[in-house]
Amino acid sequence: MFLTFKLIMNLQLLIPVAFKNLPSKQEKDCIILAGDIGGTKANILLSQYSKEGLKTIKQNRYRSKDYHSFSEILQDFLEGQQHPDKICFSVAGPVIGGKVKFTNLSWHIDIEEITTHFGGNPVAILNDLESTAYGLAGLKQDELSILYQGSSKIPGNIAILAAGTGLGEAGLFFDGKNYHPFATEGGHSDFAPRSKRDIEVLTFLLGKHEHVSWERLLSGNGIYTIWQYLTQIEEKDCPLWLMKEMENNDPAPIISKAALAGTCAVCVETIEMFNRYLAIEAVNLILKLKAVGGLYLAGGIAPKLLPLLNTFVWKEVFNKSGRMKQLLNDVSVYVVLNEKAPLIGASYYACLSL
Repeated sequence: MFLTFKLIMNLQLLIPVAFKNLPSKQEKDCIILAGDIGGTKANILLSQYSKEGLKTIKQNRYRSKDYHSFSEILQDFLEGQQHPDKICFSVAGPVIGGKVKFTNLSWHIDIEEITTHFGGNPVAILNDLESTAYGLAGLKQDELSILYQGSSKIPGNIAILAAGTGLGEAGLFFDGKNYHPFATEGGHSDFAPRSKRDIEVLTFLLGKHEHVSWERLLSGNGIYTIWQYLTQIEEKDCPLWLMKEMENNDPAPIISKAALAGTCAVCVETIEMFNRYLAIEAVNLILKLKAVGGLYLAGGIAPKLLPLLNTFVWKEVFNKSGRMKQLLNDVSVYVVLNEKAPLIGASYYACLSL
C-alpha cells in the first residue's frame, strides 16, 4: 500500500510522491543515513526521523576524486557517530541488481556489502535521478523557478532533466492520484542534430568519440566541448586572460562565469548553444514520457545559469518540434533551485519506503 508524503509528514506538498510505509510503521524514532554520490561530490547526511520530520545530526560534503572508494568516505563520516537504522544512497549510475558502477567515477557499490557492513539494517541504492524525483516531494515553493509557463495545468506524468557532471533523466508516472518515480539512462541516448550547424557539431564530436550522446553536450564537459567547437571550428575569438585562467582549472565554471558577467562573447554564445540543446532534449524527454505534468530541470548547472536560460529560445524550440507542438506548449518547465534534492529524496525514501 502506498501513502503520500503529505499524509505522513503533515506537509503541504507541491507534488504528491508515493511512498510505501504506513504511519503505524513509523511510530518509533530512527537514525537515517543518506548520501548523494556523484562524479564530483558526495553529500552525506545523518539525521533523526520522528513524527515531526527529519532533524540533522551531521552533514558533510566530500570531493569524490579525493578518495579511492566510497567506503573511505563512510568511514570518515561515521567515526564517533550513532549507528544508522536505515540507509539510502543516491548514486550517479545505473543501479542493476543492487549494484552500481559509476558513470563518471571509478567506483563500485554493492548493496549486499553495505547491508553486511551495517549489520543487516535496511539499505536502498537509488539512481540519483530517481532519488531527485523522490526529492521533489520535499521541495518548497521558493525552491522552484518557472522557466517556461505552459498553457495547461492538467496533471500527468512528470519528467526530470539534470545536467551536471553528467546528464541524468528520470520520470514520475502519475496513477491519477500519486506520482511514482523511475530512473532512466536517457542522457546516454544519441545526440540528434536539428540544423546544419548541429551536424557540424556532431562531426566535430565524432572526431573525439565513437558514440555521441546528449551527455557529451549537456554537462560540465559539454559546456567546454561547445566552447571548443566555437573556437576551433568556427574560429571565434577568445580573450587571452580567459585562456590563461583555463589552463590549470576546470574550464566549464570559468566559461559560465564569463558568460554570466558578459565579459566574453564566445562564452555567452557557448551558453546560448547549451540552452538551446537543453530545450531540444527536454522536448525529446517530454514526448517520450508524455510528461504533461511538467518538466523539472535539476542538477548543478541549470540553477547557476538561470539568468541565461532564455525563455524565448525554449518557446521557439517547442514551437518547431513538429506535430506535437500543442502538447509541448501545454507543459511548464521548472528549475529546481535546491541542489540537494537527491539527498532529500534519499533521506525520505529511507524513512518512508524501507
